[in-house]
Amino acid sequence: MSIKKITRPDIKDAVRLSPREMNALHFSQKHTILTPDRLKTSAEGK
Repeated sequence: MSIKKITRPDIKDAVRLSPREMNALHFSQKHTILTPDRLKTSAEGK
Protein backbone atom coordinates (compact mmCIF):
# COMPACT_ATOMS: atom_id res chain seq x y z
CA MET A 1 0.00 0.00 0.00
CA SER A 2 1.43 3.39 -0.91
CA ILE A 3 1.22 6.57 1.11
CA LYS A 4 -1.52 8.91 -0.06
CA LYS A 5 -0.70 12.56 -0.53
CA ILE A 6 -3.27 14.88 1.00
CA THR A 7 -3.30 18.35 -0.44
CA ARG A 8 -4.01 21.29 1.85
CA PRO A 9 -7.25 23.15 1.09
CA ASP A 10 -6.88 26.69 -0.20
CA ILE A 11 -8.89 28.70 2.33
CA LYS A 12 -8.31 32.42 2.02
CA ASP A 13 -10.76 33.66 4.69
CA ALA A 14 -9.55 31.47 7.56
CA VAL A 15 -8.26 33.14 10.72
CA ARG A 16 -6.47 31.64 13.69
CA LEU A 17 -8.68 31.59 16.80
CA SER A 18 -7.60 31.84 20.39
CA PRO A 19 -8.72 29.11 22.83
CA ARG A 20 -11.26 31.55 24.28
CA GLU A 21 -12.75 32.21 20.82
CA MET A 22 -12.86 28.48 19.98
CA ASN A 23 -14.57 27.75 23.30
CA ALA A 24 -17.29 30.28 22.45
CA LEU A 25 -18.22 28.44 19.21
CA HIS A 26 -21.27 26.20 19.43
CA PHE A 27 -22.49 24.22 16.42
CA SER A 28 -25.44 22.58 18.12
CA GLN A 29 -27.82 23.31 20.97
CA LYS A 30 -27.49 19.72 22.19
CA HIS A 31 -25.59 19.17 25.42
CA THR A 32 -24.54 15.94 27.05
CA ILE A 33 -26.17 15.71 30.43
CA LEU A 34 -23.87 13.88 32.82
CA THR A 35 -25.80 12.14 35.54
CA PRO A 36 -24.30 9.83 38.19
CA ASP A 37 -25.85 6.83 36.40
CA ARG A 38 -24.38 7.83 33.06
CA LEU A 39 -20.96 8.38 34.61
CA LYS A 40 -21.13 4.97 36.27
CA THR A 41 -21.97 3.15 33.02
CA SER A 42 -19.27 5.11 31.22
CA ALA A 43 -16.64 4.09 33.78
CA GLU A 44 -17.73 0.44 33.65
CA GLY A 45 -17.40 0.36 29.87
CA LYS A 46 -13.68 1.10 29.98
